[in-house]
Amino acid sequence: MRVVLGLLLVAVLLSAASPIRLEVAGVLVSPVNITKIVDYVKSAKKAVYMEVYVLTYKPLADALVDAARRGVDVYVVLSAKVYGGVPQQAGDIAKYLENNGVKVRWNGDFPNVHTKLYVIDNETVIIGNINPTTSGFRSNKGVMLVIRNATLARQLAAIVLNDFHGRYPRYNFPGVLVSPINSQEGLEWILTQKGDLYVAMEQIYMDSGLVPLILQHPRYFAVVARTDADIKAAVDQDLVAKIIVVGPYVYVGSINIGYYSIQRNREVGLLIYNPQLADRLRALILRWYTEAGGEAPTQTTATSPAQPAATTAAGGVTVAKSGGGGIPLWHVLAWLVVIILAALFVIWMNRRRP
Repeated sequence: MRVVLGLLLVAVLLSAASPIRLEVAGVLVSPVNITKIVDYVKSAKKAVYMEVYVLTYKPLADALVDAARRGVDVYVVLSAKVYGGVPQQAGDIAKYLENNGVKVRWNGDFPNVHTKLYVIDNETVIIGNINPTTSGFRSNKGVMLVIRNATLARQLAAIVLNDFHGRYPRYNFPGVLVSPINSQEGLEWILTQKGDLYVAMEQIYMDSGLVPLILQHPRYFAVVARTDADIKAAVDQDLVAKIIVVGPYVYVGSINIGYYSIQRNREVGLLIYNPQLADRLRALILRWYTEAGGEAPTQTTATSPAQPAATTAAGGVTVAKSGGGGIPLWHVLAWLVVIILAALFVIWMNRRRP
């Protein structure tokens, strides 16, 4: 019985590691246009749910306070544990928010709450890898995706609210990677897709167990801020991005390729099928890569899979299942094994009855 339940759980987690087909309303790139986040908060009419590592950017704090004064429900989750200690300015801004109607929770249940996530009015999601700090908005290199999708917005708002209240269920939202629940499976999924690999990652560490998956690509282009891996990578200390692109598939979020980020922290990212977004982020990664001293590729592979991608609707969000290099065969076999074992178990139980 335990074996069957365990296999069922594995199958559920594997399904969550598949990408979702999403349209993206905007790509905010730091330091180019990242301050538009403030405008989105100013436009809120009903609710703002926000979870970030550290908040010191005063214009954003002012926008949150203004929203609360207008009657908007504003929830902010901050990390109670910050490398080097919570900055004094962050503590002062948190008190400013609390004194003006914003609901603030310092979450210390994880080594770090490293998420960078905003949900506006349960309709708009802003997610990525930029901290709302002066350096994050003015000098760091990363992206935030703007997605208008009510189903996804409600799912991500649930994560913020649960972290606010200290509740930690196991999420199974298609395409949504949540550390420490299913980030390992999601990152493994995209790193095992066929095609040239493009990575802009603040941290790539051997303890993640994922470096061999990078090296198995005949061609990969990686720009990093820090790594202990023996990989060919350009180094840019201003990089805070966490982006992976292979063909039409994209990962964007707060999750680094490192053990703590994947297995211990609270982190959130998305696994997306979107050829246009893949093209745009591939070009951005290559620009950062060459600016950091990497050698530009002479030829790139096509972004589209060999066969058209089939899709199945999932509560307003579309789950992308590619015809070529999509869901691995072993995922399908795992499901078949689970179904067969469950059927055999039921037959066996029925025979034992008098």
